[in-house]
Amino acid sequence: MEQDILIVETEIIPNGMGGWLLRCVNKESGEERICQSIEEYNAYLNECAFNTAKSDFKVEWLESPKATPAMIADVRKQLMDHYKKLEEMG
Repeated sequence: MEQDILIVETEIIPNGMGGWLLRCVNKESGEERICQSIEEYNAYLNECAFNTAKSDFKVEWLESPKATPAMIADVRKQLMDHYKKLEEMG
């Protein structure tokens, strides 16, 4: 059943200015996208899910050896805040 799952790999990378970017790869299409914010990342995930015929969706977070612990913590916090806001909107 693994073949019926769309996988998007995501890695946190430094943006060269002290912040971070999310490098995403849609494993079905091979498309790579660099997202500069959690909102942009969420929009890309929605686009991937909308454009696939696969019945399930999975994000795989890759190890991010170039990202600092502060970058990883910031991404985690922003993701949690984003999903909390989505839940509140119902």
